[in-house]
Amino acid sequence: MKKVFSAFICLFLLNSCDDGDIVVETFDFGTAAVQKCSNNDILLKTSGNQLMLLNIGPEYFKNTEGVQTYTILNSSDIIYRSYTGAVTNSSICATIPPSTPSVVDEYNVSPGGTVQVTTTMIPTVDATSLSTRITYSHLIKFKNVQFVNNAATISFPEYLFGTYTSANNVLSFSFPNAEIQTCSYNKIFLKNGGQFLLLDLPAGSYPNQVGTQTINLGDTAKATYRMFTSTTTSVDFPASLACSTTTPSPFVLSEEWVADEGVATIVTTEIFDPTNTTVIGYKHNIKFQNIKYKKGTQSFTHPEFTFGDYITN
Repeated sequence: MKKVFSAFICLFLLNSCDDGDIVVETFDFGTAAVQKCSNNDILLKTSGNQLMLLNIGPEYFKNTEGVQTYTILNSSDIIYRSYTGAVTNSSICATIPPSTPSVVDEYNVSPGGTVQVTTTMIPTVDATSLSTRITYSHLIKFKNVQFVNNAATISFPEYLFGTYTSANNVLSFSFPNAEIQTCSYNKIFLKNGGQFLLLDLPAGSYPNQVGTQTINLGDTAKATYRMFTSTTTSVDFPASLACSTTTPSPFVLSEEWVADEGVATIVTTEIFDPTNTTVIGYKHNIKFQNIKYKKGTQSFTHPEFTFGDYITN
Protein backbone atom coordinates (compact mmCIF):
# COMPACT_ATOMS: atom_id res chain seq x y z
CA MET A 1 0.00 0.00 0.00
CA LYS A 2 2.89 2.37 0.82
CA LYS A 3 4.39 1.70 -2.63
CA VAL A 4 1.05 2.49 -4.25
CA PHE A 5 0.77 5.69 -2.26
CA SER A 6 4.37 6.71 -3.12
CA ALA A 7 3.59 6.29 -6.79
CA PHE A 8 0.38 8.25 -6.27
CA ILE A 9 2.36 11.11 -4.67
CA CYS A 10 5.00 11.06 -7.40
CA LEU A 11 2.35 11.60 -10.02
CA PHE A 12 1.27 14.76 -8.21
CA LEU A 13 4.81 15.99 -7.94
CA LEU A 14 4.93 16.10 -11.73
CA ASN A 15 2.85 19.24 -11.27
CA SER A 16 5.09 22.26 -10.77
CA CYS A 17 5.32 23.61 -7.21
CA ASP A 18 5.42 27.36 -7.02
CA ASP A 19 7.28 29.45 -4.47
CA GLY A 20 4.08 31.38 -3.81
CA ASP A 21 3.83 34.00 -1.12
CA ILE A 22 0.96 32.27 0.72
CA VAL A 23 1.95 31.60 4.32
CA VAL A 24 -0.04 28.82 6.03
CA GLU A 25 -0.51 29.26 9.78
CA THR A 26 -3.08 26.53 10.37
CA PHE A 27 -5.17 24.02 8.41
CA ASP A 28 -8.81 25.12 8.32
CA PHE A 29 -11.24 22.92 6.38
CA GLY A 30 -14.42 24.14 8.06
CA THR A 31 -17.11 21.48 7.83
CA ALA A 32 -15.60 19.64 4.87
CA ALA A 33 -16.41 15.92 4.84
CA VAL A 34 -13.88 13.11 4.88
CA GLN A 35 -13.91 11.24 1.58
CA LYS A 36 -12.23 8.12 0.22
CA CYS A 37 -10.65 7.55 -3.15
CA SER A 38 -12.51 4.80 -5.00
CA ASN A 39 -9.33 3.31 -6.48
CA ASN A 40 -7.28 3.01 -3.27
CA ASP A 41 -7.50 3.39 0.52
CA ILE A 42 -6.51 7.05 0.76
CA LEU A 43 -8.78 9.33 2.82
CA LEU A 44 -8.88 13.02 2.05
CA LYS A 45 -10.51 16.38 2.74
CA THR A 46 -10.78 19.27 0.33
CA SER A 47 -11.92 22.84 0.83
CA GLY A 48 -11.43 25.42 -1.86
CA ASN A 49 -7.76 25.24 -2.81
CA GLN A 50 -6.80 23.08 0.20
CA LEU A 51 -6.21 19.34 0.44
CA MET A 52 -5.24 16.97 3.23
CA LEU A 53 -4.43 13.29 2.59
CA LEU A 54 -4.39 10.49 5.16
CA ASN A 55 -2.87 7.12 4.34
CA ILE A 56 -2.61 4.67 7.26
CA GLY A 57 -4.26 1.58 5.77
CA PRO A 58 -7.77 0.08 5.87
CA GLU A 59 -7.02 -2.07 8.92
CA TYR A 60 -7.67 0.99 11.12
CA PHE A 61 -11.21 1.39 9.75
CA LYS A 62 -12.75 -1.99 10.43
CA ASN A 63 -16.47 -2.37 11.05
CA THR A 64 -15.89 -3.11 14.73
CA GLU A 65 -16.42 -0.75 17.65
CA GLY A 66 -13.39 0.41 19.55
CA VAL A 67 -10.38 2.73 19.57
CA GLN A 68 -7.24 2.13 17.52
CA THR A 69 -4.04 4.15 17.53
CA TYR A 70 -1.55 4.42 14.70
CA THR A 71 1.95 5.78 15.31
CA ILE A 72 3.07 7.97 12.42
CA LEU A 73 6.10 6.42 10.71
CA ASN A 74 6.40 8.14 7.33
CA SER A 75 6.20 11.70 6.08
CA SER A 76 3.69 10.51 3.48
CA ASP A 77 1.21 9.26 6.12
CA ILE A 78 -0.40 12.73 6.24
CA ILE A 79 0.12 15.48 3.65
CA TYR A 80 -1.32 19.00 3.47
CA ARG A 81 -1.33 20.98 0.22
CA SER A 82 -2.59 24.26 -1.11
CA TYR A 83 -3.16 24.76 -4.83
CA THR A 84 -3.45 27.58 -7.33
CA GLY A 85 -7.17 26.87 -7.66
CA ALA A 86 -10.04 24.76 -6.33
CA VAL A 87 -9.25 21.08 -5.90
CA THR A 88 -11.75 18.17 -5.83
CA ASN A 89 -11.88 14.48 -5.00
CA SER A 90 -12.13 13.54 -8.68
CA SER A 91 -9.02 15.45 -9.66
CA ILE A 92 -6.97 14.19 -6.71
CA CYS A 93 -7.97 10.53 -7.04
CA ALA A 94 -7.50 10.38 -10.82
CA THR A 95 -4.79 7.97 -11.96
CA ILE A 96 -3.27 10.73 -14.08
CA PRO A 97 -3.64 14.06 -12.28
CA PRO A 98 -4.75 17.11 -14.25
CA SER A 99 -2.21 19.77 -15.15
CA THR A 100 -4.14 22.35 -13.13
CA PRO A 101 -4.45 23.34 -10.42
CA SER A 102 -0.80 23.11 -9.47
CA VAL A 103 0.68 22.86 -5.98
CA VAL A 104 1.54 26.13 -4.23
CA ASP A 105 2.63 24.77 -0.87
CA GLU A 106 3.04 21.35 0.77
CA TYR A 107 3.52 20.22 4.36
CA ASN A 108 4.46 16.66 5.35
CA VAL A 109 3.88 15.14 8.75
CA SER A 110 6.89 14.31 10.92
CA PRO A 111 7.19 10.77 12.30
CA GLY A 112 6.32 10.33 15.96
CA GLY A 113 2.78 11.63 16.46
CA THR A 114 -0.30 9.43 16.46
CA VAL A 115 -3.60 9.01 14.64
CA GLN A 116 -6.48 7.95 16.88
CA VAL A 117 -9.49 6.27 15.24
CA THR A 118 -12.64 5.82 17.36
CA THR A 119 -15.17 3.57 15.67
CA THR A 120 -18.86 3.50 16.54
CA MET A 121 -21.79 1.71 14.95
CA ILE A 122 -25.35 2.96 14.88
CA PRO A 123 -28.30 0.63 14.17
CA THR A 124 -31.45 2.26 12.78
CA VAL A 125 -34.66 0.21 12.50
CA ASP A 126 -37.46 0.90 10.02
CA ALA A 127 -40.56 0.50 12.18
CA THR A 128 -42.66 -0.85 9.30
CA SER A 129 -40.39 -3.26 7.46
CA LEU A 130 -37.98 -3.96 10.37
CA SER A 131 -35.14 -3.46 7.90
CA THR A 132 -32.18 -2.35 10.00
CA ARG A 133 -29.36 -0.14 8.76
CA ILE A 134 -25.98 -0.45 10.48
CA THR A 135 -23.74 2.61 10.01
CA TYR A 136 -20.05 2.55 10.91
CA SER A 137 -18.43 5.90 11.69
CA HIS A 138 -14.75 6.51 12.41
CA LEU A 139 -13.80 9.68 14.30
CA ILE A 140 -10.21 10.54 13.32
CA LYS A 141 -7.92 12.70 15.46
CA PHE A 142 -4.24 13.56 15.09
CA LYS A 143 -2.35 13.89 18.37
CA ASN A 144 0.99 15.61 18.97
CA VAL A 145 1.69 16.01 15.27
CA GLN A 146 4.05 18.33 13.44
CA PHE A 147 3.87 19.34 9.79
CA VAL A 148 6.96 20.73 8.10
CA ASN A 149 8.03 22.20 4.80
CA ASN A 150 11.15 24.06 3.74
CA ALA A 151 10.09 27.27 5.46
CA ALA A 152 7.95 26.49 8.51
CA THR A 153 6.68 24.01 11.08
CA ILE A 154 3.08 23.76 12.27
CA SER A 155 2.33 21.82 15.46
CA PHE A 156 -0.95 20.48 16.81
CA PRO A 157 -1.40 18.93 20.28
CA GLU A 158 -4.69 17.66 18.82
CA TYR A 159 -6.25 18.10 15.39
CA LEU A 160 -9.69 16.80 14.39
CA PHE A 161 -9.43 15.39 10.89
CA GLY A 162 -13.11 14.43 10.81
CA THR A 163 -15.47 11.47 10.61
CA TYR A 164 -15.28 8.82 7.91
CA THR A 165 -18.25 6.52 7.27
CA SER A 166 -16.96 3.20 5.98
CA ALA A 167 -20.18 1.22 5.58
CA ASN A 168 -23.95 1.31 5.67
CA ASN A 169 -24.99 -2.33 5.90
CA VAL A 170 -28.69 -3.10 5.61
CA LEU A 171 -30.13 -6.15 7.37
CA SER A 172 -33.29 -6.66 5.33
CA PHE A 173 -35.20 -9.02 7.66
CA SER A 174 -37.05 -9.94 4.48
CA PHE A 175 -37.38 -13.60 3.48
CA PRO A 176 -40.21 -13.69 0.92
CA ASN A 177 -41.48 -17.23 0.29
CA ALA A 178 -38.41 -18.65 1.99
CA GLU A 179 -38.73 -22.20 3.28
CA ILE A 180 -37.23 -22.97 6.66
CA GLN A 181 -34.01 -24.98 6.28
CA THR A 182 -32.13 -26.97 8.88
CA CYS A 183 -28.62 -27.18 10.28
CA SER A 184 -29.92 -29.74 12.75
CA TYR A 185 -33.33 -30.66 14.12
CA ASN A 186 -33.31 -27.79 16.61
CA LYS A 187 -31.20 -25.29 14.61
CA ILE A 188 -33.13 -23.89 11.69
CA PHE A 189 -32.75 -20.87 9.42
CA LEU A 190 -34.19 -18.61 6.75
CA LYS A 191 -32.11 -17.45 3.78
CA ASN A 192 -32.35 -14.56 1.31
CA GLY A 193 -29.22 -14.15 -0.79
CA GLY A 194 -26.34 -13.60 1.62
CA GLN A 195 -28.60 -12.87 4.61
CA PHE A 196 -29.54 -15.55 7.13
CA LEU A 197 -31.74 -15.62 10.24
CA LEU A 198 -30.97 -18.61 12.48
CA LEU A 199 -32.95 -19.95 15.41
CA ASP A 200 -31.25 -22.34 17.81
CA LEU A 201 -33.59 -23.78 20.46
CA PRO A 202 -33.24 -26.57 23.04
CA ALA A 203 -34.22 -30.17 22.32
CA GLY A 204 -37.94 -30.77 22.55
CA SER A 205 -38.92 -27.36 21.26
CA TYR A 206 -40.81 -28.90 18.32
CA PRO A 207 -42.93 -31.67 19.91
CA ASN A 208 -45.12 -34.16 18.06
CA GLN A 209 -48.23 -32.93 19.81
CA VAL A 210 -50.64 -30.06 19.47
CA GLY A 211 -50.04 -27.11 21.75
CA THR A 212 -48.38 -23.74 22.33
CA GLN A 213 -44.95 -23.12 23.77
CA THR A 214 -43.40 -19.88 24.93
CA ILE A 215 -39.62 -19.97 25.02
CA ASN A 216 -37.55 -17.19 26.54
CA LEU A 217 -34.34 -16.58 24.66
CA GLY A 218 -31.22 -16.92 26.81
CA ASP A 219 -28.14 -19.10 27.20
CA THR A 220 -29.64 -22.14 25.48
CA ALA A 221 -31.97 -20.39 23.04
CA LYS A 222 -30.74 -17.77 20.57
CA ALA A 223 -31.60 -16.07 17.32
CA THR A 224 -28.70 -14.93 15.12
CA TYR A 225 -28.78 -12.66 12.08
CA ARG A 226 -25.84 -13.02 9.70
CA MET A 227 -25.07 -10.97 6.61
CA PHE A 228 -22.42 -12.23 4.19
CA THR A 229 -20.81 -10.32 1.35
CA SER A 230 -18.34 -11.51 -1.26
CA THR A 231 -15.00 -10.31 -2.57
CA THR A 232 -16.14 -11.33 -6.07
CA THR A 233 -19.22 -10.34 -8.04
CA SER A 234 -22.09 -12.49 -9.30
CA VAL A 235 -21.65 -15.21 -6.71
CA ASP A 236 -24.28 -17.45 -5.13
CA PHE A 237 -24.30 -17.70 -1.36
CA PRO A 238 -24.58 -21.37 -0.34
CA ALA A 239 -27.00 -22.37 2.39
CA SER A 240 -24.10 -24.08 4.18
CA LEU A 241 -22.85 -20.63 5.27
CA ALA A 242 -25.66 -20.54 7.83
CA CYS A 243 -24.37 -23.58 9.68
CA SER A 244 -20.62 -23.17 9.26
CA THR A 245 -18.42 -21.94 12.12
CA THR A 246 -15.91 -20.53 9.60
CA THR A 247 -16.32 -18.31 6.55
CA PRO A 248 -14.64 -19.71 3.42
CA SER A 249 -13.25 -17.47 0.67
CA PRO A 250 -14.53 -15.51 -1.24
CA PHE A 251 -17.22 -14.82 1.38
CA VAL A 252 -16.99 -12.26 4.19
CA LEU A 253 -19.12 -12.23 7.35
CA SER A 254 -20.01 -8.53 7.34
CA GLU A 255 -22.57 -8.62 10.15
CA GLU A 256 -23.49 -10.94 12.99
CA TRP A 257 -26.08 -9.89 15.56
CA VAL A 258 -27.15 -12.28 18.32
CA ALA A 259 -30.45 -12.13 20.22
CA ASP A 260 -30.56 -13.74 23.65
CA GLU A 261 -33.44 -11.63 24.96
CA GLY A 262 -37.07 -11.85 23.91
CA VAL A 263 -39.67 -14.56 23.38
CA ALA A 264 -40.24 -17.21 20.72
CA THR A 265 -43.81 -18.51 20.61
CA ILE A 266 -44.39 -21.85 18.85
CA VAL A 267 -47.91 -22.99 17.98
CA THR A 268 -47.96 -26.67 16.94
CA THR A 269 -50.77 -28.16 14.86
CA GLU A 270 -51.24 -31.53 13.14
CA ILE A 271 -50.85 -32.17 9.41
CA PHE A 272 -53.21 -34.81 8.00
CA ASP A 273 -53.01 -36.97 4.88
CA PRO A 274 -55.35 -36.26 1.91
CA THR A 275 -58.06 -38.39 3.48
CA ASN A 276 -57.92 -36.16 6.54
CA THR A 277 -57.77 -39.20 8.82
CA THR A 278 -54.07 -39.88 9.47
CA VAL A 279 -51.55 -37.51 11.03
CA ILE A 280 -48.47 -37.37 8.77
CA GLY A 281 -46.61 -34.50 10.42
CA TYR A 282 -46.66 -31.37 12.51
CA LYS A 283 -46.55 -27.69 11.64
CA HIS A 284 -44.81 -25.39 14.10
CA ASN A 285 -45.67 -21.73 13.53
CA ILE A 286 -42.88 -19.58 15.03
CA LYS A 287 -43.18 -15.93 15.99
CA PHE A 288 -40.84 -13.59 17.87
CA GLN A 289 -41.85 -10.92 20.37
CA ASN A 290 -39.54 -8.16 21.64
CA ILE A 291 -36.39 -9.76 20.27
CA LYS A 292 -33.27 -7.75 21.13
CA TYR A 293 -30.29 -8.20 18.80
CA LYS A 294 -26.84 -7.28 20.12
CA LYS A 295 -23.36 -6.66 18.76
CA GLY A 296 -20.67 -5.13 20.92
CA THR A 297 -22.22 -2.34 22.98
CA GLN A 298 -25.04 -1.71 20.50
CA SER A 299 -28.48 -3.31 20.19
CA PHE A 300 -31.83 -2.95 18.47
CA THR A 301 -35.24 -4.46 19.21
CA HIS A 302 -38.00 -5.80 16.99
CA PRO A 303 -41.40 -5.84 18.72
CA GLU A 304 -42.72 -8.67 16.54
CA PHE A 305 -41.47 -10.86 13.70
CA THR A 306 -42.95 -13.96 12.04
CA PHE A 307 -40.23 -16.54 11.51
CA GLY A 308 -42.51 -18.97 9.66
CA ASP A 309 -43.75 -22.59 9.66
CA TYR A 310 -41.35 -25.42 10.45
CA ILE A 311 -42.62 -28.87 9.37
CA THR A 312 -41.58 -32.03 11.21
CA ASN A 313 -42.67 -35.65 10.85
